[in-house]
Amino acid sequence: MKHHFHFLLLGVLMACCTPMDQMESLDYRVIRYESADFSSLAKFEPMLEDYGGLLFFVDKKLTFSVAALEYTTVDPFGNPVQASGVVFHPLNRKSKGVIDVLPFARLEKNAISEDMYVQEGLPILQAYTVIIPDLLGFGVNKGMKPPFLMADNTGRVAYDMRRAAAQYLWDRFRYRFPAETTIAGYSLGGSAALAVQKYYETHHSNTVKIKEVYAGGGAYDLPAAFAAFAQTGFTDFAAIPHAIFAFDHYYDLQLDFSKIFIIDPPLHSDSWYNGGYSSDKIEKLGTNIRGYMHEDFFKPFDQQNEEFQKLYPYLVLNSVSEGWKPKAPIYLSHANVDSYVPHECAQAALKKLRKAGGNISLIGYPGDHGVVGAHFILRLLLRLL
Repeated sequence: MKHHFHFLLLGVLMACCTPMDQMESLDYRVIRYESADFSSLAKFEPMLEDYGGLLFFVDKKLTFSVAALEYTTVDPFGNPVQASGVVFHPLNRKSKGVIDVLPFARLEKNAISEDMYVQEGLPILQAYTVIIPDLLGFGVNKGMKPPFLMADNTGRVAYDMRRAAAQYLWDRFRYRFPAETTIAGYSLGGSAALAVQKYYETHHSNTVKIKEVYAGGGAYDLPAAFAAFAQTGFTDFAAIPHAIFAFDHYYDLQLDFSKIFIIDPPLHSDSWYNGGYSSDKIEKLGTNIRGYMHEDFFKPFDQQNEEFQKLYPYLVLNSVSEGWKPKAPIYLSHANVDSYVPHECAQAALKKLRKAGGNISLIGYPGDHGVVGAHFILRLLLRLL
């Protein structure tokens, strides 16, 4: 009888554990806090005002909180660094669950933690708790060099944001943070969504259970992206230099940029790379890749110079289509003709992750990158119904 009592007591204690008993505690600081309701839709980015008539399924009596948090994570070198992000949480309704949303590329706009009311947070309108990290190079650390498309660091920063959010929600609302989550993201957030899934499933499968992943418009396979860019010679977003600068800096590759780029002044100057990737820098480069990339970029891989050969393993290392078998189902979407991120990225990820045994699907949509992205969150809301 005593043994039965001990087992019963253990079960009660486990049921009463706070979320931080499963995840290691992480200190945080609330930068800003507000409460809001459905009328706050007008505070979201102006383009979302067009969604008003389409959000007929949203509970218009819902009230919710939005808080910007600062917390400690690590940079790709493993050094402690402060980061930030936003947490949405329903106030007068029971949360339907947690969604990790990874941010779009913000360009010259404010960080998630500065704007707060961003379209990535719209699942709050269906009473979901939403966690959105700024990622490094934005928010409280906007002066640092962004680890652009560096998959493992993206996963780590998102996980630490999740830990900070769990502690904050327990402290403020006594909300028992569930292990289960849905992950979503578009464009930069699309590749980040799979990076976070990979990180959670390979490093924290005991503390995070992923229900499903919605990713759109992402550069999931970097060799496929570079090959597609080389074939077309065109892109509306200068992603190639940002990835090269990040890998060169954080992996200490010491690349000879005269064999990577052809323009002067050199692209790799600190004033160009620091502070993210703004539209004025992209406009300065133009849309013609041949106007700034070395001629060897457009050759087959085995004919490229030694600097591209040196770079290639890190493209593979940071491709979220490589080196794992996804456990949670993945729903990819991509513009059929995408001038930002080649459709070949999604096709390569579909092929490789299916071969690895993953449950993954891909839907192509008419329209360019921006058009499809403008409706990604709306489609996510409909799927969450």
